[in-house]
Amino acid sequence: HRRAVDFFSDKFTDAMLFADLQKVVAAATDTILFNIDTKADHRSGRDALLQVFLKVLNEKQGYSGDHPHIAHMERHLEEKGQLADFHAAFERESGESWLTERDAWNFHRDEVVAALKEALGQSEESAEKWVDGAEKNFSLTVENFAKWVKRYLDSKGPGQRIMFLVDEVGQFIGGDTHLMLNLQTITEQLGTICNGRAWVVVTS
Repeated sequence: HRRAVDFFSDKFTDAMLFADLQKVVAAATDTILFNIDTKADHRSGRDALLQVFLKVLNEKQGYSGDHPHIAHMERHLEEKGQLADFHAAFERESGESWLTERDAWNFHRDEVVAALKEALGQSEESAEKWVDGAEKNFSLTVENFAKWVKRYLDSKGPGQRIMFLVDEVGQFIGGDTHLMLNLQTITEQLGTICNGRAWVVVTS
């Protein structure tokens, strides 16, 4: 009797999972596939997973992958409708494209300040204060990450979903319980804040 119950319980669970997957496939879904080990900065400690998730989201949106505080500035400018103005202003100031020079942004501090001032209509003092404190003041938490994912999904429409397909998670985490807890927290926060529109699928 117990075997029969287990059999039908497994079949029911499989059917539910299959129905959920069908629902995801039917919706407009962005898929981000990446190998966790090739994306991670191994000096990041217990926040390594979260930093990789943010990095691939930023790259998906066309923002800086290597400098999260710069990506955050780009996200803010785009939400204000001023990112193209910033690109144009930076190119006028530096003679270079922002997309090719943003990884060396600290060598273009004055040009970034001038471009921000023009794009956002800020005073030079305000722009300088932001640029000089951006990296130190940037706050990366699981909750913030989930909120940025939700803002991205909302910008694409109420039916938009996103799926993070993460390869080799088991090998990357190994026996580190902190990383496993971090992955669990990321998944839970995405589920709660994005209301089921963000999925995490891993291989282990």
